[in-house]
Amino acid sequence: MFLTLSLYTRISGQSLVAVSGPLAGETAISAIYPQPVALDPYILKANPEPLAVTACLWLNEDDIDTIPAWATRWTGPISLVVTTAATPSSDEHATLLRKLSALESRSPLLHSTLSLHVLHLAPHTDENPNAFLNLARLLALTPRVALFPGNLTVAPPKTLYHTILTQAPASPSPSSSVLHRSKQRRKPAILTLRGQTAFPFAPLAPAVLGRDDALWCTERFFPALSRAADWEECLWQIWLEHFGDVDVRQTQGWLHDAAPALRIDPPASSVTMKLRRRLVAKYRSETCVLAGRQLAALRSSNKVGDAQKMRWLKRMCRGWTTTT
Repeated sequence: MFLTLSLYTRISGQSLVAVSGPLAGETAISAIYPQPVALDPYILKANPEPLAVTACLWLNEDDIDTIPAWATRWTGPISLVVTTAATPSSDEHATLLRKLSALESRSPLLHSTLSLHVLHLAPHTDENPNAFLNLARLLALTPRVALFPGNLTVAPPKTLYHTILTQAPASPSPSSSVLHRSKQRRKPAILTLRGQTAFPFAPLAPAVLGRDDALWCTERFFPALSRAADWEECLWQIWLEHFGDVDVRQTQGWLHDAAPALRIDPPASSVTMKLRRRLVAKYRSETCVLAGRQLAALRSSNKVGDAQKMRWLKRMCRGWTTTT
């Protein structure tokens, strides 16, 4: 089953237009199985400035008390998906809503920054981190978002939000057309650690990009080893599909284990690890081939720029296209 328009049309009788505003008519498909029971969007709703950058996160209802501490280190808007097994309109649901209301009332900062959405899951639903993160991004109220895959287990440096907010628009790449130069579109940014300026980046490195960017991090049907391993494939997507033309920001001052740790799976067997390696290699090989075909089919007027992209792609993909 998929999280699609059908989920939104069941939200209190509202359509996607009513739910997502500027994203009307667009859907981001992410696998969640069993199908979610319901989505309560904007239980809490901020009113951010259009030029702000929204942090996108998700967490389980058991960890909501960790939100205020995290928010003191990110003073911008937040789009947070809270997952719960509580049935809509049940006593447990009412208790959760009271806790969320109290959380906001105790924190003037959260009152002005937090947009919170409750996703009701069927019992025994596995965690789908990228799907939940995609949903938080879909419901963000600003054109730019920062995806935090580590949730509240990793708190950002206190100066990070101000640094991102004051970033000048990225310079167009040499392969950009004159039209693109005039738009001065921002590149995606990867927030990594010092010394890691290319893929692979630091584990769980956040990504800053446009909310409406065509790239969405889908769930990989790989054996789950760790959240960091899963997120690495999303960073691969961003790096590959932009032909390495991203802003790599070397940062420091992160606080780890700022909240209860993400669920830790039992150690994977050697068979599972081998299977994952094979699936990852196949996935990267296929994405490399697809990127090459798209580049060949959608040639721009800038032949030099296209040639540079193709050389970069061959160099980046050499290890994957020759081993599968």
